Amino acid sequence: MSGDADEMEERDEYDIFLDTWEPGERLRHATLPQNLGDPFTRQRLLEDSSGVAPVERTAFANGPKVMGGNELIARDPDFFLDRQKKWSAEFCDYVLGRGVQPAKLDTYLVSFATSWVDGRTRRQDSREMLAIKASIREFDLLCYPSQAGRFVINGVDQSIAPLFTPEEMATIFQANNGLLEAFLPDYLDHLGDEGPGSLDDLYVRRGVYMPAQDVVRRELHYLSSYSLALGPVEQFAQTWTPATRGAGIPSIFSAPLPAIQDRVVAFAPFIPNMDLSQLEFVVAPPVEEMPLQHHGAFGDIHEFSFR
Repeated sequence: MSGDADEMEERDEYDIFLDTWEPGERLRHATLPQNLGDPFTRQRLLEDSSGVAPVERTAFANGPKVMGGNELIARDPDFFLDRQKKWSAEFCDYVLGRGVQPAKLDTYLVSFATSWVDGRTRRQDSREMLAIKASIREFDLLCYPSQAGRFVINGVDQSIAPLFTPEEMATIFQANNGLLEAFLPDYLDHLGDEGPGSLDDLYVRRGVYMPAQDVVRRELHYLSSYSLALGPVEQFAQTWTPATRGAGIPSIFSAPLPAIQDRVVAFAPFIPNMDLSQLEFVVAPPVEEMPLQHHGAFGDIHEFSFR
């Protein structure tokens, strides 16, 4: 009995506090796998001195979706701005060196630097973007005939002629894949202890107002936007109209970079003069089944991940 009494006497206020303590929403959100190495999420967590604060989300605003001041500090997009000219030249050298015609490359570069960032209609329906989508369609039909188009909702009409041959489209995929592997470790080094430790821990995100919850990843279009940023993604997840409000699910889909790396069609720092406000990846739809893990709702946005 005396041993039990001594043990009770040794319990201090902190021990008693831990008996009933439960982590707050912001801490639970920060410890999701996709957020563990994220400097902006960590910054938000450290701003909560109470330990019980809810998850703060970037409020929806009309106009361009850009990072706010705190996220600009945490992510330091100037790192990419300082290297965009060099990295885009390396991308062009790689593509041209493997036989892609200069005129086709120019169309691709101008389309992503201008049409992609100029509103949804031009981004999805301009003649040049449709031709790039058709290039992905033809590449997938050749390389993945049983899976081509299976995980994209809006297909590309067969009457649309592709910009690239399947071999040229393969070169675009290979250039992005290889240069991401070569260059992004420098960004992780730049972030230091504040950021992810490896590319496997570097997450990209997509914000969508989903009409219904799915169990596998499906993309609406042949070209989808993922981002290294979080604030713009949170805004896209809340993009509804008066007619659709309440009829969808504000959602963020997160994945480690390797999950989409071999399907990157364009990365903003590899495109001369492409806007860097979202640190954007333009990604082709998957050609394999990718289950979605639902982590719950935080700050009124549902969090999903895939690998």
